[in-house]
Amino acid sequence: MALTGAMTASPPSTRDKIMRAALECVAEDGFSAATTAAIAKRAGVAEGTLYRHFDSKDALFVAVYSRIKEHVFDSVMAETDASGSVEDRFRQLWRGVWNAYRADPAAFVYGQRFGEYPLSRQDSRPIHDGFVRHISALIRDGQSGGEIREASASVLRAFFFPPMVSMLKQAIAGHEWSQAELDSAIDTAWDSWRRPR
Repeated sequence: MALTGAMTASPPSTRDKIMRAALECVAEDGFSAATTAAIAKRAGVAEGTLYRHFDSKDALFVAVYSRIKEHVFDSVMAETDASGSVEDRFRQLWRGVWNAYRADPAAFVYGQRFGEYPLSRQDSRPIHDGFVRHISALIRDGQSGGEIREASASVLRAFFFPPMVSMLKQAIAGHEWSQAELDSAIDTAWDSWRRPR
């Protein structure tokens, strides 16, 4: 089930099937095409079944986004050595995000579309709180230790995510990034954060 279900031998639950169907509908055709009928058909359930698992279609969309962010956070944490240097943790963070989205390109596309969806601005719940705390702690540790330049977290994130997003979009379109190119991208991202010596 990739980002929307547990990686187990047991079959996915009805809730997971619905979430995966919603993710794929949005990733392929956008939110306007992701009707409850289309989602139910793709999940192989009756349309009314969606409302037994989610209060509304918007609640379903938020749940999918939350699950994606939760999985990305889990992926990052699995690849991060909390006792490592700030630079090592930065590189592990970059690689963890990259690996999570390369494993499920539809989840990446869903996340991009969700960011442009009006619901993303209306929902005030901390959808990806764990991830925000993780990257904020890295910035705080790096700045207090003199390794990361003094800039706001939002500026630093602007030099972290957009280049990766561009590379992921190219990868989804068929470009194969070599290991050397990925390493170079991580070096470049780190150089944008590193305090000049």
